[in-house]
Amino acid sequence: MDDFENLKRVWQQQTIRPADFTSAELKKTNDGHQRKLERTQLMSAIALLLTPVGIIWIGFFSGITFQSSLTYGAVILIALIPAVQGIINLSTYNWLRRIDITAPIAEHLSQWQRYYAFRKRMIRFNGPIYFLLLNGAFALYFIEILGYFSWLGRVVVLIPYVAWMLYAYFVLGKRNLQKETERLEAIIGNLQTLQRQLDAPES
Repeated sequence: MDDFENLKRVWQQQTIRPADFTSAELKKTNDGHQRKLERTQLMSAIALLLTPVGIIWIGFFSGITFQSSLTYGAVILIALIPAVQGIINLSTYNWLRRIDITAPIAEHLSQWQRYYAFRKRMIRFNGPIYFLLLNGAFALYFIEILGYFSWLGRVVVLIPYVAWMLYAYFVLGKRNLQKETERLEAIIGNLQTLQRQLDAPES
């Protein structure tokens, strides 16, 4: 009976622990989440940086002549605000790229926690400020443009504009932020799991 127990103990010690497999899977999952976060920031940065090109062309090179200098100022603002946001997103992308996946678990976890804290601050302030500034610039632009429309034409222009802005901010924007938050929390949770596995005593 003692020989059987000894043999059983040796077999258990030689068996690969499930945690090893779990660690590999968690790291693979984190890598996928990080790639998606990077891609989202990069694509949005490119789109926002390209947007001003079309706006400036329409406002200054398309042959359209505005009567008010305020309208030209509004065009500049409508181009400038997405450009600044694009630079912010590009900076965020570069931060993600600098996160060192080869760092020790504790350091890697700390990098993601700092990034998550940064993103929460950005989401709290940057989103509302961007929304208000961009719509404020459009309001200045509409002062002259809507003057060329009848009251019915103004309604036809404003209703889709307002509907799209509200949908983009409160539905699409919130949905994207929720996905980002879920990915960040998954990454941090996985790293915390790995850290606990490393800290756990060998059985």
